[in-house]
Parts: sequence; C-alpha cells; structure tokens
Amino acid sequence: MSIEAIAEYGDPSADPERDNAMPQAQSADAEQTAHVDVALQTYATMTIKRLVQEHPIVAREIQATQRARVHAQELARRVSRADQTKADAEQHESSLAVKLDPGDRRTLSFGLGIAIVIALVILDAVPLNWAAQAFGLNSAGTSLVTFILVVASIGAMLAFEITRAHPRRRGVLTVVVTTGYLALLGLRTEFLTTVSSESLPVALLESALLTAISAGLVLCGSAILARTRSLSHSKARAAARHAAQVAEEARAEQIQAADRLHRHIGSLHHMLLPWSLSSAAPESVDHAKWATALEQAIRTLFPMT
Repeated sequence: MSIEAIAEYGDPSADPERDNAMPQAQSADAEQTAHVDVALQTYATMTIKRLVQEHPIVAREIQATQRARVHAQELARRVSRADQTKADAEQHESSLAVKLDPGDRRTLSFGLGIAIVIALVILDAVPLNWAAQAFGLNSAGTSLVTFILVVASIGAMLAFEITRAHPRRRGVLTVVVTTGYLALLGLRTEFLTTVSSESLPVALLESALLTAISAGLVLCGSAILARTRSLSHSKARAAARHAAQVAEEARAEQIQAADRLHRHIGSLHHMLLPWSLSSAAPESVDHAKWATALEQAIRTLFPMT
C-alpha cells in the first residue's frame, strides 16, 4: 500500500497492541529521563559540597551568608510585628476620631492646644489685674481678686466649649459673661474717674479697651479649645504616627538586610560556579547540561531568599 493511502485510510495491517505499547514506551522513556536528571542533579550537588569543603574561603562566606540570612529573617518578623502594631494603632485612632471628632474639625493636638490656652490666660491676667484694682483693695486682696477673675476667665472658656452643641445654654452663658464684663467695665471706669481723676470719656474708653481685650482673649481661648483634640484622641494619633514611623524604619532596615544577603549569595555563586565548571562532567553528559545542573545545585543549596 502506498504512503498516500496509508496516510488517508490508515494501515489495515497495523497492530492495535503495538499502538498501545507506544505510549507505555514513551512513559518509560520519560521516567528514565527524569531518573537520569535526578541522578545528575544529585551528583552536581555532591560536587558543590565537595568544593565548599576544599575551599575555606567559601566556608567563611557561607557563615557570613547565614548570619545575613538570620538577620534578614529577624527583620522580616520585626516588620510583620510593626505592620500589625501600625494597623491596630490606626484602627484605634480611627475609632476615636469617629466617636470624638466625626467632622474632623479638631486639628490641634492636646498639648499644643492647652499650651496656647495657657498663654492666652497669662495674657488675660494683665487686664484682669487692672480690673481687680478697681475694687480698691490692698496688694494681697488685689492678687486674690485677680486670681478669681482668671479662674472665672478659664471657666468661661471651658463653658463656651461645653455648651457648643447646646444653643439655649450657650445663650444663657453669653448673657452671664456679658453681664460680668459690663460690671467690670463699670468698676474700672469708676476707679479711673475717682482715683486717677480721668475724664469720663477717657476713663470709659480705657475701660472698654481693657474689657474688650479680656473678652477677646476668652473668645480666642474658646475657639482654640474647639480645635483641640481630646487627650485620648491625641495620644492615639501620636501612637499611630509613631507606629507608622517604626514600621517604615523597620522596612528600610529589612531592605538593606535583604540587599546584603543578596550580595553574599551572589558572591557565593561567583565563587562556586567557575570552580564547579572546571570539574569534569559525568560520562554521556554534555557540558551545557552539566553547567545547568551545577548552577541549579548552587541555587538549591544557597537560595536567594
């Protein structure tokens, strides 16, 4: 039968058992090839180990590589812990932000806000001391009245902040504070006209200026408190920033350690590969296949990670 007919209709004399035996033979060949490859890889690994034993400089480089690998693994665990701490801190800060500052209006930290308020209170003590002199007391009495007025000023700042969400209470507080400042205005004006012999317009203008300064400082303090985070929220925010910084530093150290490990492993590869290529290849194995087996053995014994 011609080749064309066999190709078109098949060979009628073909043996089915022989056809079934062909895949089995191919499978056996594949298994034999795999077995040969495993044996070659084992021999290549033994060759690399022998070279390591014959060259002390390689042993020292291996020790350095192992130290670098342990250090890199420790830093990887540190980065994992730092990332977890960062995630927990950010979650806690986010929960407090939703609870205490949903509108994200409070932009000042607790420490900065309190420092500004204290500075405003110290500035307010000066006009309040001049107002306390209107009571005509001695030095100790004037100091006591000044202290009371400063405490009242602080209380007014806090009260304006507490009643911010309560318009009715805020209105009552505004009336009380305005009445107090009008009383101070009258006392100061009377003191200037009586003791200092100032004319009424001048005394009134001076008293109004001092009263306005004191009231303005109180309003500024209240506005600062409205922009100041609570102590717990400020601590949580600072903890989140610190955790993020620690995680970033740990990741940078991990990258440096990984680069150092890769340099050590690369140095090992450059040492071992030329030496191993100079060794004789097994029988019936070409040079290219032997070089590939040696390189694979090196990568297996000294992985890059």
